[in-house]
This record gives sequence, C-alpha cells and structure tokens, in this order.
Amino acid sequence: MDKPTDSEIIDRLGGTTEVARICQIKPPSVSEWRSSGIPSARRQFLALLRPEAFEALPIKSVRQTVDALVDTRISKRALRVKLGLKTDAHLAKLLRLPAAEVKAWPEELSVPALPQVLQLLGVQEQAPPVAAASDDPDADRIDLRVHAA
Repeated sequence: MDKPTDSEIIDRLGGTTEVARICQIKPPSVSEWRSSGIPSARRQFLALLRPEAFEALPIKSVRQTVDALVDTRISKRALRVKLGLKTDAHLAKLLRLPAAEVKAWPEELSVPALPQVLQLLGVQEQAPPVAAASDDPDADRIDLRVHAA
C-alpha cells in the first residue's frame, strides 16, 4: 500500500476547483500544491473533512483505477464506430443524455468518464469504501464542520 501523493489527494477531493472552493481560495493556489505540496494547516483541515482521501489504496484498487482509465480513453468518433452509430444524436439517445451535451464533446478526445459511458464500456464502478463503525457513543453528537472552521 502506498500513501497518496498530494496531487492524488486533490483528485480524490474532487479536483483543483473543488478543493479551492472548500478552502475558499483561488484554483491556481491549489494547482501549485500539486508540485509544492499541500500546506500543513490546509492538509489538517482537509484530513478532518475527508479522511478517506488521505488513506492509502491497496495495489488492487490502484490497478482497477488504471484499468478504468485505459478502458475509457476512447474518442467519441471511435465510440460511435464501435457501437455502429452514425450521429451524435444516436449516441446521446443511447446514453440518455442531451444531444447538445454529446455534440459538444470533441471528436478526437476521450469521452467523459460519466456513469453511462462507463457502463456502456463495461467498466465496473467501484463501491465507495464502507466506513468503520465508531466505538465512541457520542460520535454522532459531534459536528466536525463547527470545529473545523
């Protein structure tokens, strides 16, 4: 098991923009953390808020994540060809998405890893980790959001 890098932690928390929103700062600051490291005070705040983002992943989970990325790196054009569809409208109907959204995807870049696309490609969604039961009988009475501010 490997500890996640700061960049991986940011991704697990929802990406640069989401972490910036959580920390109430601008995205370029968070983007810089990917190479320089998450400042200690911010790291502690984020770890209190979302401890699962800081946990090490077992090798099997890392492998599944990589496999999912490889399987979804298909262009919109290649996906239409693979499915025998002629237009974006047909693809949108199959994915149950608005036609305008599918039409906006670039032809030669990877399609977004939306649940509908992953299901269509046969990629299994990973179940969220099960939270361990707390031994503290007062755990449900503590509001971490109040203490983290």
